[in-house]
Amino acid sequence: MELVIVGNGPGGVELAKRLAGEFDVTVVEKENIPHYSKPLLSHYIAGFIPEEKLFPYSREWYEERGINLLLGTEARLIDRSRKVLVTGRGKIPYDALVIATGARAREPSIPGKEHILTLRTLNDAKLIKERLEEEGEITILGGGFIALELAGNLAKAGYTVRVIHRGKTLLGLDGDLSERIRVELEGAGVEFHLETNALGADEEGLKTDKGYIKGRLKVCAFGIVPNRELAVKSGIHAGRGILIDDRFRTSARDVYAIGDCAEHGGVVGGTAKAAVEQAKVLANLLRGADDRYDFSFRSAFFKFADFSVAIIGRTGSAGSWLDEDVKIFYEGERPVGVVVLGNTQKAFRLEKAIKEGLPID
Repeated sequence: MELVIVGNGPGGVELAKRLAGEFDVTVVEKENIPHYSKPLLSHYIAGFIPEEKLFPYSREWYEERGINLLLGTEARLIDRSRKVLVTGRGKIPYDALVIATGARAREPSIPGKEHILTLRTLNDAKLIKERLEEEGEITILGGGFIALELAGNLAKAGYTVRVIHRGKTLLGLDGDLSERIRVELEGAGVEFHLETNALGADEEGLKTDKGYIKGRLKVCAFGIVPNRELAVKSGIHAGRGILIDDRFRTSARDVYAIGDCAEHGGVVGGTAKAAVEQAKVLANLLRGADDRYDFSFRSAFFKFADFSVAIIGRTGSAGSWLDEDVKIFYEGERPVGVVVLGNTQKAFRLEKAIKEGLPID
């Protein structure tokens, strides 16, 4: 069976790894380099790891597993009637095709945005690292996990770091949790400007509704835009991302989507962890085994400087503190979500409990 995977990110590489040997696997990737870890890019920029540590798999690794890796290859169109992927290097027939094209960084929409960088690829990271070493300071726009991981690591490395965020709270969490995270990051040296809107940028700094903030290096790190263009050009249904059912099927026969490019029930995954978990389930489904991915359950583990944060399940309802590090969220009597600060082992235990509907004590 010919399995073609478009995209070599966390979901694409996990799927290839699991099905190599059972299927004839071809991975089509527009970048010229093998899979690298995007969650580690902020560690690389901070100087904590060398560039080679970003690459868990060599080209030989793909060859040894019989994975046909086509780098520097653009996927242009899925010819659904002939079951062929049209690329910049010719046509590739498929029995099953998986779109795992991920997402790109959302760009700011303010005057002077050409003075603001974004972080998504290794090339982005190299440019930011080079500029950072020249400037010694950075202004980061955003209050989500990409912004906070970058801020935490760079502050820990000794750089001057400012975070500009238009919201009142961080990570979409409530006031209590956000305040705890802010205090921890301020302790690591991060300077916060919350409830502050960027109005424009120039070479020397940022114009905001709270005044001018000086700083030549500015990085926008709020949100992602799913890479859905291949699907749209091929007549496959898309909303914000490529629309999928609970078995990852798109509107085209034998075409699937996973990871940041896919949308299920109005939600886009948004983390490497989700992409990998989806790939594991899809691998079983493509083998013909029965498996299910719980789209309603989401969990993410982050580390900001030396402070870890786990956000598990649904955290939009009213919450109460179990102890000083754990806040539980309920719907009626039932715990449906938890946020764990600074204790990864406890977070793994509670993730299992929430997922399996076990009591929490």
